[in-house]
Amino acid sequence: MLTGSDNQIFEAIKRDDNGAYEIVFREYYRPMTAYAFRFLGNIADSESIVQDVFLRLWQKRKEIMITSSLQNYLFRSVKNHCINQIEHEKIKSGYQTLVIRNDADRSEYSEFFLEFGLMNKIEAAIASLPEKRQEIFRLAREEGLKYREIADRLNISIKTVETQMTLALKQLRESLKEYKNLVMFFVFTVKGK
Repeated sequence: MLTGSDNQIFEAIKRDDNGAYEIVFREYYRPMTAYAFRFLGNIADSESIVQDVFLRLWQKRKEIMITSSLQNYLFRSVKNHCINQIEHEKIKSGYQTLVIRNDADRSEYSEFFLEFGLMNKIEAAIASLPEKRQEIFRLAREEGLKYREIADRLNISIKTVETQMTLALKQLRESLKEYKNLVMFFVFTVKGK
C-alpha cells in the first residue's frame, strides 16, 4: 500500500509532482489491470483501460475531485470504463448480427461500391450541421472521444452531448438517405482529413 494518506498523495499529484504520480502508477497498475481483466477477460483491453484511467488522472488532475479515496476513485474509474466498453461491444455485436441476418439472401452488391464524390457529400452534410452539433459530432466520430470526454472538454452536460449526437445522426440520415446504410458506415468510421 502507499505510504501517506491518499489525500496527501493526490494533492502532490495536483501540484504536478511526477514522483507521486509514478508511485501511484507503480502501486496500482497491476492490481487495476487484474481488476479490469475480471470484467473483460482480455489482458490487452484491460491494460488499455488502465492506461486510459491513468492518463485521464494526470490530464485532469487539477479538476478531479476525489470524495472517498484515491484507491476507490481509480478502481471505480476502471470499473466504469470496463462497463462502457462491454456495452459498446454489445451494441457492435448486435448490429453485426442484424446486418448478417438481413443480408443473408442478398445478391445485389452494387450499393457497396462508392459513388463518385460520395465522401464529399458526406463531408458537406456534416458541415451543414449547426456549429455546436457539428463540433460534438466531429469530436465523437473523428477524434474518437467518448461522450463524457466531450462533455468535459466543452463544459456541457453528458445529456446535452447525447441529445446533440442523436440530432446529428438523424439530420445526417435524412440528408444522405439516398445512400442508405453505406453512408452510415462511413459516417461512423471515417476519420477527419
